[in-house]
Amino acid sequence: MVRYVINRVLLLIPVIIAVAFIVFTLIELAPGTIVDTMIQGDMTPEEIDALKARYNLDRPMLYRFGLYMWGLVRGDLGLSQASNLSVFSMYMERLPSTLLLTFTAVAIGTVISIPMGIRAARKAGTISDTATTTFALIGMSMPAFWLGLLLLLLFSMQLGWVPAGGNREGIRSLILPAICSAMSLTAICARQTRASMLEVLRADFLRTARAKGVPEEKVIRRHALGNALIPIVTAIGASICVQLAGAVVVEQVFAWPGVGRMLVEGVKARDVTVTLGCTIMTTILYVIVMLIVDLLYAFIDPRIKSQYTGKKRNKKTAGAVSSIPAALGVGFVPTPTEPDTVPVEPEAAAAGLGSGVTAAAQTSEDTPGGSGVLSKVADSKAAGSVTADTAYSSARSFATRKDESITTGDKTVDAAEVIARYKKRSQFGEIFHRLGRNKSSLAGFIILGIVFLTAIISLFMSFESVTASNIPARFSPPSWQFPFGTDNIGRNAFLRVIYGSRYSIIIGFSGVLMSAFIGVILGSTAAYYGGKTDNIIMRISDTMASIPGLLLGMVIMVVLGMSLRNLIIAVGVGGIPFFIRISRASILTVKGNEFVEAARAIGFSDLRIITTQVLPNGLSPIIVQATVSLGLTIMVAASLSFLGFGIPAPTPEWGALVAAGREHARTAPWLMAFPGLFIMITVLGFNLLGDGLRDALDPKLKR
Repeated sequence: MVRYVINRVLLLIPVIIAVAFIVFTLIELAPGTIVDTMIQGDMTPEEIDALKARYNLDRPMLYRFGLYMWGLVRGDLGLSQASNLSVFSMYMERLPSTLLLTFTAVAIGTVISIPMGIRAARKAGTISDTATTTFALIGMSMPAFWLGLLLLLLFSMQLGWVPAGGNREGIRSLILPAICSAMSLTAICARQTRASMLEVLRADFLRTARAKGVPEEKVIRRHALGNALIPIVTAIGASICVQLAGAVVVEQVFAWPGVGRMLVEGVKARDVTVTLGCTIMTTILYVIVMLIVDLLYAFIDPRIKSQYTGKKRNKKTAGAVSSIPAALGVGFVPTPTEPDTVPVEPEAAAAGLGSGVTAAAQTSEDTPGGSGVLSKVADSKAAGSVTADTAYSSARSFATRKDESITTGDKTVDAAEVIARYKKRSQFGEIFHRLGRNKSSLAGFIILGIVFLTAIISLFMSFESVTASNIPARFSPPSWQFPFGTDNIGRNAFLRVIYGSRYSIIIGFSGVLMSAFIGVILGSTAAYYGGKTDNIIMRISDTMASIPGLLLGMVIMVVLGMSLRNLIIAVGVGGIPFFIRISRASILTVKGNEFVEAARAIGFSDLRIITTQVLPNGLSPIIVQATVSLGLTIMVAASLSFLGFGIPAPTPEWGALVAAGREHARTAPWLMAFPGLFIMITVLGFNLLGDGLRDALDPKLKR
């Protein structure tokens, strides 16, 4: 255990160097420097050169990076270029506020979500389960900045129960930011708890515990929850990392003096030392949190805990087990209780029926009345005595040997009808069939159909029609003439929201397409070749994953400039590590199969094997990840636009519309309500479709 901790800490060193170099290079490539904000109109060229020399801007970039890393080795994060204060002191001054917000949100989310998820799993398929699932999906789909603004509008501006921002009033100032931060964590953790508990509740050892008389509450709390905590703790740990790195939006909304606001201010001011310092410290905290999560596995899961028991105890257990056969007698074999069945007749076996078919189902085809195999198949679908494949093969076998109809009791069944009913579908046909029977996926299809229709309608709208002002109608509330009201210069908010749908759809699909294309190529290459190639690619992936997504997006937008194309690049780059990992894991399960070896034996090139043999058989998890990533990409893009790093005004992108409506939240709340609602509904549609697709591709759920 100690050796493992030391290795993890040592691996932090190259990660810090790589993260620092990436962020430093991106900031250096951004147009403008800190000096540009200090230059005054009456300054001479000599004074400007002296100012540049003060910040070593007259030296090469690698020299400045080396100088910074030398200071970092000595524990010095440098001085802020904007305020000339110690970055470490500034960070430590704001870190307690961020930690307070993070752990309060985690405490709230954990206390609510775990009991909620357990109850949903125990009552799977009931109203309680449906309510929990719905809450989780809505919580995951709701943008944090929009939820925060709604909470401020209701509890601060309208009711006056809590302050509107800052942290000057103690716990009263903490309530709304903590609730806003806890919403997403509660939804994710409740969903994960439900999924983990459903897997454990089907296990045999729980039936054994109940049979021994263990109280139900103890069975759930000690046996079931103890074996389901690994995914739950992982989700909580990941949420802590997201809160530490991604509380930027919440801190901006509530004016919370944390590290997130410091980071945004540093990026906007082109303050390299502040941006680097916040990024490096966040990376260190990220690795520490995930290390703690890994160490907790050994204490919360009985299966892992048993691996650390002493050798003496293991030897005693092994000796006790080995003595059982001697005590029972040599050659003792327990005789299982046989079910009330008869052996399978050769003719029935040839028709494809297994040993689980009852005697009634194996009656000879020559029996008067036609109560043979096919009639049993036709009458016993609900009873589940045969599978679809068995029914299909049986019907085909008997239909080719006899006439095309069978009499079952008082009615005649057409063999062709039975064959059509049980006919095995293709892989895609089976997926679409199961999607059609899934209510969640149907709801997602309906929502996304409306969103896509809205985006198509927006293509017939001119940019001038949504940006034209109408001063006499400014701040008009929602009405028949203006369904979503008007803004401060009289622009129709309904037309602007409809027009903005095209940007969200384009950003979502283009960003995911970019992430999937690059991630699948790298992940497939790493999995197929392994060795050094795998190590290099995965270390690159880990480095990219350790940089907070919003931070990376902000830096990219500052470097490339504010535009739709650059926003797609910003959100696409952040999603690459997820696709690398999911595609690598998927390909690893496929590449060892016999058909891959056969393709290699007949001389297929590696590229052809990957593209024609390996990838097509490992696409299911990648497709699910792409569907889920569509909603996440739209939300990240909206968050960047809300923070001022998106498409520039007056383009009506949904996140920018919410940010613009924030200024008039008290007098015209509709300006921020409707764009945020469209973001939530669109992301909810993709999440519903992703859930349905995951269920359709899960072999455990096939009936």
